[in-house]
Amino acid sequence: MSRASFPLPQGFSWQYDLIVWLQAHHAVILDRMAVACSYLGNESFYFAALPVLILAVDRVLGMRLAYVFFTSMYLNAWLKSYYHIARPIGVPGIRSGDVSSATGLSMPSGHAQGTMTFFTAIALWLRRPVAFLVALLLSLAVGISRVYLGLHWPMDVVIGWAAGLGVGYFGWQIGRWWTYRGVPFGVSVALAVLFPAVLLVFARDVTSSVYAVFLLVGGAGAAIEKRFLRTSIDPVLWKRVAAGVIALGGVVAVQLAVQAHLEEPLWQYVRAAAVATWATVLAPWLFHVLGLYTREANSHRDG
Repeated sequence: MSRASFPLPQGFSWQYDLIVWLQAHHAVILDRMAVACSYLGNESFYFAALPVLILAVDRVLGMRLAYVFFTSMYLNAWLKSYYHIARPIGVPGIRSGDVSSATGLSMPSGHAQGTMTFFTAIALWLRRPVAFLVALLLSLAVGISRVYLGLHWPMDVVIGWAAGLGVGYFGWQIGRWWTYRGVPFGVSVALAVLFPAVLLVFARDVTSSVYAVFLLVGGAGAAIEKRFLRTSIDPVLWKRVAAGVIALGGVVAVQLAVQAHLEEPLWQYVRAAAVATWATVLAPWLFHVLGLYTREANSHRDG
């Protein structure tokens, strides 16, 4: 069907043409690759990856990434609600696949923004040219896959990339500066509560509120753990691996427990709070009891 046979908003004609052109080159292998790339931008991937990073790789890296990533996703949800642009799903002439990964509004693309934010921050931590190249390629692959699958307009992806790059870079630099402030416990708890509380006040929908809840519970939990439990990731490899497996298992258990109720906002809040509590307080306590963690290591890697 020609786009001339139905109306498109101003400025969307070239975007429609680009989606149709991409999909004209479709093949089974490309469809499968697009779905696989798209998974990297799914919320469930980051809800699993961040606790593993916090609990088994590097505490500072993981918490800083959590703040940067969920702040970026809060902004994404806020902008989607503000611009209120519908997805190309159902538009005649556009074939939309993997629609289960496309919920809510369209601009900016959460997959594109989340991937760019996350891997930009990882690349800044690693500080290796190859890391920046991988971050760029992964972000491009995920963003293009969303257009190829007919789940986003091209400008959704471009704006998502730009927002993700900005939040990923500047958020990481702010977090790097904050790491060395030596803030007293009372102040750190107050700020851990105040920042997400402000986000909650200005939230425009449930999705943005859920991300703020994760930061609220996770930030307060991290401050409490640092003050009272004072655990540290053990450098022994098998202990790190064991911690990572258990960390992931805990997240999966939370997901399975609430899966049937995630259409209800209350259970979305419960999942975010439960994963944040597990990653910052419960798992560190458990790992100390199991002998997987040490106490009060004063050094960590930073980037």
